[in-house]
Amino acid sequence: MKIEGLSVHYLGRENWVLDSVDLTHLSGQVTAVIGPSGCGKTTLVRALCGLIPHCLPSEYSGSLNLAGTEVADASVQSLAETVAYVGQSPDAAVVTRAVHDDVAFPLQNLCLPRTEITARVEGALRAVGLIERIWDDPWMLSGGQRQRLSVAVALAMRPQLLVLDEPTSTIDATGREEFYALISSLTASGTAVVVIDHDLDPVLPIVDQVLALDTVGGVIAVGSPREVFTGHRSELTGAGVWMPRALRDVEDSLPASSSAPDVPLTCAEAGIHVPRLADLCADVEVRYLEKQTRDSAENWQQVEAIDTRDALAGRARSEPRTSVELIDLEVPGRSPHVSMRLGGGELVGLIGPNGAGKSSILSALAGLVGSVASRAVVGGRRVGKGRHLVGYVFQNPEHQFVATTVGAELAVGGTSQARVDRLLQQFHLVAHRDYHPLTLSGGQARRLSVATMVSEERDVVVLDEPTYGQDWDNTRELMDFIDQLRDQGRTVIMATHDLELALDHCTHIIALPRPTVRTRTGPDPTQRVAAAEDAGETARTVDVEADASPSGSPCLPPVPPRPQPRRGLFSSLNPLTPFLAVLPVMVMVFALRNHHLNLGVLLISSLLVVAARASLRRTIASVVAPWTVTALMIWIFSSGSHHQETAARLYDLGDAVTGGTGIGALVALILVSGVSTDPEALIRTLTTTFHVPYRLGAAGTAAIAFITRFHDDFVLLRTARALRGIGRRWGLLAPVVRWVGSILPLMILAIQHAERVALSMDSRAFGAHRRRTEMTDEPWRARDWGVVVLAWTLVAIAWLAVA
Repeated sequence: MKIEGLSVHYLGRENWVLDSVDLTHLSGQVTAVIGPSGCGKTTLVRALCGLIPHCLPSEYSGSLNLAGTEVADASVQSLAETVAYVGQSPDAAVVTRAVHDDVAFPLQNLCLPRTEITARVEGALRAVGLIERIWDDPWMLSGGQRQRLSVAVALAMRPQLLVLDEPTSTIDATGREEFYALISSLTASGTAVVVIDHDLDPVLPIVDQVLALDTVGGVIAVGSPREVFTGHRSELTGAGVWMPRALRDVEDSLPASSSAPDVPLTCAEAGIHVPRLADLCADVEVRYLEKQTRDSAENWQQVEAIDTRDALAGRARSEPRTSVELIDLEVPGRSPHVSMRLGGGELVGLIGPNGAGKSSILSALAGLVGSVASRAVVGGRRVGKGRHLVGYVFQNPEHQFVATTVGAELAVGGTSQARVDRLLQQFHLVAHRDYHPLTLSGGQARRLSVATMVSEERDVVVLDEPTYGQDWDNTRELMDFIDQLRDQGRTVIMATHDLELALDHCTHIIALPRPTVRTRTGPDPTQRVAAAEDAGETARTVDVEADASPSGSPCLPPVPPRPQPRRGLFSSLNPLTPFLAVLPVMVMVFALRNHHLNLGVLLISSLLVVAARASLRRTIASVVAPWTVTALMIWIFSSGSHHQETAARLYDLGDAVTGGTGIGALVALILVSGVSTDPEALIRTLTTTFHVPYRLGAAGTAAIAFITRFHDDFVLLRTARALRGIGRRWGLLAPVVRWVGSILPLMILAIQHAERVALSMDSRAFGAHRRRTEMTDEPWRARDWGVVVLAWTLVAIAWLAVA
């Protein structure tokens, strides 16, 4: 890869991003791109993988050459075979309804043989530790596991260049080390890697060169990690870049222009012990740790449980709303029991591996999910689902915004204009006062989410990963402000993956153990979203060890078999066959308007639904719904002569009984045709048998995968409004106000997510060929012709008999 004078312009914007960047990158090397938030790092990596200018409305000046081809002139196929991209948002990488299918998606687009696709999928999932979840819905994975899934997709493509945009942002400390060990093995085999990460310490030992950018996207320096970090210390710290731990304490004592060849650069060279989960978390029990002195990050001791009532009794009496008392609080199936008694002025860090239950505990305190406890009170009031007693900073800040501008967001709850102005200044959001909160960058949205809780002056605040995605300056400012809340006597509980940050700033730490039982997300969307952040054990890189058998063959985890649908009446038919079979029945019901015929169709349809052997829930719904519609329509049409005449004029369905049973029969036939149909199988039929363009089918599959996320977002948006008191003055109509108020932000979130998913699909060879490899066939067989012909024949006989 060779970059010369690169600058990028997004069409419709005045300013250019990046300022004449130059970089040369070789096979087998790791290049780290560093710089403050908003400097253009993501723009750079999007250009590297061809999203700029091929997918995003944009242009670039200068030259960007990959494997001898200018990116602007490269084809989709050549880009997909050369570079793979892992973006910031793991949710945007979900384009299907199964982990296997997500990894197979780009390989199918490249028209690889089925056997090779299967081998690559299994190998990539083993490499990231997700082979046991191969047939799961990606939305059932934790956020960290979805991030590993996006890496598996890239690995399966076997690129010459792997581009990683903050790949470990939602992965715990142990998983981060394992992830970069995997990257090291890839570079050893010749793969080139470009990585963006604020905290480079875990990857620094394998980094060959560093590209450092300033606040406007100009190049501060390019060179080895030692040359950049020791020779340009002042520029980097001035730009707000995270410095390696080994240099944070010695940087001021070094000459300004020194490359300091003898100064330790990595933690290993400096003898620095980086905090590990194993140092703080036990295997099966919750550990409670207390800092002995405020200024010491090392002086910690284990205690039975967090209890500061005596030390803060006076403060607690004067500010009782800051008190928190939990005795054996548990989110069933999601978290262990935790206990604490807080009087105010504490900062409690909640740490643990992915899946330990951190987000679920915070959600329970905020009243978003149900919990059980011997005692659970905040400010003297009982904790429970729907009781929003604390300020809650969501892990995804987009969910908690309730206003149409940043300024109005901070004014929710009656905050004075003067205080709003101070908060805008303090959180560096003055220039964005009149912007919609959902148009902010990730870092800006995170700062605003914290500022909203501050503006409402909550006495107890819980934060889920508040420093996620922040550069060094913003992280320090956020923590300084949280320390100020503590000094004001407020109680703050924070879930974080940053162990060093927790040890430096927290007064107490609750260390959760690794989950022992994998659980599934429940039917409640708020429960499911909380669990999505910490469901399942931390996925681990698989180490191939010698089997104990004499042969010494490698012992690999077996691939779980693909779940088979329940066998029913329609199982052996093409997914389109039931619809074609009932189509003439629909015409007959509408044309003949005979209530005896309609009732017969209703009865036969109910029997066919039962024989289809779909899930119990779907079967009951498909049987009950048509009869309920029938009864309702008959009641409406027969409620009065005026209504009956109106119905006859509008629909011409006959009398009330005939019209009602006719509508019910049509509903029943629609349900019969789809009760046991897999939507993805139907899409495959359209693209293979009927030659509908596969790109339309793939877009439909991605839309189906998004339905769960779309529904959950809507629930969370309404819940966030309840949490912040929106609609409270409307009394019983408050749920309606929140429902209506959530529609616009839901539409914005849906559009934004669709754009991110589209970019993810484009980076996976989408459209590289006019066809793709389908992993399963949906052929049209003789039996399908037989069923359709038989159904049409029976309809003809019945039509003649009734007519």
